[in-house]
Amino acid sequence: MKKTIFLFLIITLLFSISCQTLLAPTTQRDGTVISACAEIVSDVRTLQAVDIPDALIDTGIKQGDEFDVNTYFDVLPHLSMQEGYALDYVYPVDFLGSFPSLLARPADVPPYTSSEDIPEDQGLADYWKFIEVEDVEQGYFEYVAFLIMAEQFYLVWHANYNDTEIVCDHAALEEIVADVNSGDFGMEFNLEQRTKIRAMTNLEPLVKLDGNTALVEIIVFTKWGGFSRLTYTIDRSFPHEIIDVQEENLVPYDCGVMF
Repeated sequence: MKKTIFLFLIITLLFSISCQTLLAPTTQRDGTVISACAEIVSDVRTLQAVDIPDALIDTGIKQGDEFDVNTYFDVLPHLSMQEGYALDYVYPVDFLGSFPSLLARPADVPPYTSSEDIPEDQGLADYWKFIEVEDVEQGYFEYVAFLIMAEQFYLVWHANYNDTEIVCDHAALEEIVADVNSGDFGMEFNLEQRTKIRAMTNLEPLVKLDGNTALVEIIVFTKWGGFSRLTYTIDRSFPHEIIDVQEENLVPYDCGVMF
């Protein structure tokens, strides 16, 4: 009889704890979740999925038929260049690798073919200062996504360290884990890392408009650092300066690969 009562009490206690866990209120996030994150990231990646022209790799001089970075604004509709300017890039090539370097360009100037075409002392290398952001939550997310992803095309050798990915949701998280644990590139996640990854919450990007600033919170992943939560503070007035970036490393990881 005593055993039956004791067993009943244990079952009741476990049931109570389970209910409290399942029904416990989730932490309310202060801001707007960007539900279009996955679509935005996918659209940018699709644009970037182009082969590097042989002539560009050989010479570093653009011929005019290369990827047009202004098409970013077709999939990032809340961003635009300041009136009178276009987005452009040059393509430095050396023995350590090759990569695009974005710049602003006066709209009445022909597209740049190489760094020799860039006017001096006009601050055009600070291209982000020429980007206008529509003053809505998604606009500031698109701005941060652009800053992270815009130069991730035509990457050769050492330039592939520029691999930061935006984690939009659990599907993206699972895709990253599957890719890393496939063994195709570098070390797999160990047990401790897998445990921490499973415990990650609030994956979706969040934006809060607060007075004169916009706060953008995202989770990113890089093979040379792991998962981190980044919080950007952005001036809502043009030019939209990045006032501050805070980083919280959630799951440290290094693939162990050195180019």
